[in-house]
Amino acid sequence: MESGLGYWRRAHRQAGQDRDRTSSTAGLIDVARYRQCPPAAGTSALHLRSRSVESGEVTSLLESGLGERVTRLHARSAPVVIGIAGSVAVGKSTFAAALVEGLKEFQVEVVGTDGFLYPNAVLAERRIESRKGFPESYDANAVVAFIDALRNGDDSASVPVYSHTAYDVVAGERRIIGSPDVCIIEGVNALQFADHLDLAIYLDADEADLINWYATRFSEICDAAIDDPTSFYSGWSLFPESERREMAESFWYGINHPNLLEYIAPSAEHADLVVHKAHDHSIASVEWRA
Repeated sequence: MESGLGYWRRAHRQAGQDRDRTSSTAGLIDVARYRQCPPAAGTSALHLRSRSVESGEVTSLLESGLGERVTRLHARSAPVVIGIAGSVAVGKSTFAAALVEGLKEFQVEVVGTDGFLYPNAVLAERRIESRKGFPESYDANAVVAFIDALRNGDDSASVPVYSHTAYDVVAGERRIIGSPDVCIIEGVNALQFADHLDLAIYLDADEADLINWYATRFSEICDAAIDDPTSFYSGWSLFPESERREMAESFWYGINHPNLLEYIAPSAEHADLVVHKAHDHSIASVEWRA
């Protein structure tokens, strides 16, 4: 199975050859079939099991030019705002954490775009609960306002807090970011704000691997919810592994797959650096574009 980015590129070429054809996702899935399924948005893995794999490789990536580029950008203007995008479960949070470890000479803050999702109540009011994770479910203006505050040196620059346990934005709670040397913004939609970024990174992987990583993460979160009745995932905590896998794949093909092909993969066109990941989360190849 090819990567989401590769799939999108091929579909894009085919669409250009025959503009009367339907979109690249038509016929592949029936989104309406899964409209009542809980959306599978969210980028924070319960266990950063791949950190040991990625940490050393990200260090090598920094040593081979990425670190020097960040240093140059910082010398020109601080803070440096880096965007990391890619599919659900591709490892954006883990990659960002590895970057923080490698950029020890800088004060680095990581911001997930999940905090900028509209609260579930707002999504329900707008009848877009099943579109959680799609562009319209985020407060894009708030993201831009936050980046502007960083640029202006606002020590009180802050972001909303998202709870993956409650599967919702935490009402009234914000995290102060202040004035870091580097701010990494990671999320499925991070490259939507490419015009406001100093460096844009896209993580790509074979979709078969993405599905496996997502299903594993889903099961781990369900395990953690066994003794937590307040968790959004507690209802699935007692399901056997086979049924969890089936549900995870349903969520994937009903929500994450169309989001990947329609919005996330196309955003890679804005990337300065594309990192292709192998099935074990290692870096298979890198592609500098600027």
